[in-house]
Amino acid sequence: MLRSKDFYLKKVYKTDGKKVGIVEDLCIDFFNAKLVGFKVSTNNIFSKKNYVAKEDFISLGESIIIKEVEEKRGLYFEEIKDMEVIDLNGKIRGTVEDLIIDSENYDIRGIIVSSGLIDKMIKGKQIFLLNDCILGEEYILYRKEENILFKIMPHNMKNWYVEKKA
Repeated sequence: MLRSKDFYLKKVYKTDGKKVGIVEDLCIDFFNAKLVGFKVSTNNIFSKKNYVAKEDFISLGESIIIKEVEEKRGLYFEEIKDMEVIDLNGKIRGTVEDLIIDSENYDIRGIIVSSGLIDKMIKGKQIFLLNDCILGEEYILYRKEENILFKIMPHNMKNWYVEKKA
């Protein structure tokens, strides 16, 4: 599984070896839970071509090799990052912090929601499946009752200590 952080600032090259730029943002399809492409920060400031479709990826590794850059408007992750997540009872569950992306087919499996710095350290972060969320204008509605709750918790550091050598 990948996170959105794994794609940011990766260098993007065309097949002829020319550097296009770096990955600036992820273009997503929230309804179908798919990564559609990347927004690329190009070297040419006057160019409107700043989008790379998922179909144009040739290689994804330390850098990204693509076929072509095109022009497109869509929903970018930065537009929903830090958006509040509210459940059916009107309770604020937290804000969107990151995406969990399948490394095989680049489907979005879930969103990581954090409720604040103190809660993050005590309770951890929550993971919501994208199928259970509805994207609105001002917030994301989480429409599932909680029977199972996924969390990311800090590591248990109860027996952790540092030895000093003389």
